[in-house]
Amino acid sequence: MHLEQRLELIDSLPSLPAVKTPAIRSLAAQPTIDLSKPNATIGEEMMNLFMADIAEQNRKDVNNCKQLVQNAATKRYDPKKELHQWYKVYTETMEKLGWIIQASQIKQQTIKRSGLTMDVVAVLALQGLVGANAPKLAEVAAKAVGVVKNDDGLIDIYNRKADVGSDAKFDMSPIWQTKEGYPMMILNCNSLDVSESSRGILFWKSTSQQTKIQTAAQAMYLNLDVYAGIRQLVLQKIGDTARNALADIPDLD
Repeated sequence: MHLEQRLELIDSLPSLPAVKTPAIRSLAAQPTIDLSKPNATIGEEMMNLFMADIAEQNRKDVNNCKQLVQNAATKRYDPKKELHQWYKVYTETMEKLGWIIQASQIKQQTIKRSGLTMDVVAVLALQGLVGANAPKLAEVAAKAVGVVKNDDGLIDIYNRKADVGSDAKFDMSPIWQTKEGYPMMILNCNSLDVSESSRGILFWKSTSQQTKIQTAAQAMYLNLDVYAGIRQLVLQKIGDTARNALADIPDLD
């Protein structure tokens, strides 16, 4: 795809709506991120888990791409009722922004154990793609979920559009940096029944002996040479106030 086509694509995507900062966080200072340690960004039904030593610009690029494209996909399809179509638009649009898919998996899976939580489900679903990184991902994911559950402002951000008390859709994506300096992400979407929890997926812990999940995941990296030509237009499309829909969590080491 030529640069002109990418610019036309971004111009055609819907702008993000203005979002007010949750009142409970409005007076809180934004945390300082130590990039040498794992950290996270929280959005609507989304956790981006950044491993250690990811450049600040790469971190911003991941958050901005996902925020813009998720909004565009949701304008076209209801992710609760049309998850397959929604995810297809999501991943195809990410590719057009410069993300290169290296591996994919789409599957239905039954996990035969009780006591599951969202972080455990995410790691089990992604195990085939993260390989030896699974133990570190499990540690960071559990810490991130714990921080969110203990912060009412973060809960509000995560659950802003969630249908609490029924089926849940969530994205918990780990991000690394390649030796060439590119952000590498396992973009994923998981869907499961969490009606056992009246407070939604964040507080869900399975009591049955087996849990069925639907999961789709792509291992992808961002071609920064391509993205550099459209980065500013992506920022303009997101707008300043829409960034209030995200919040950072520092130091998950």
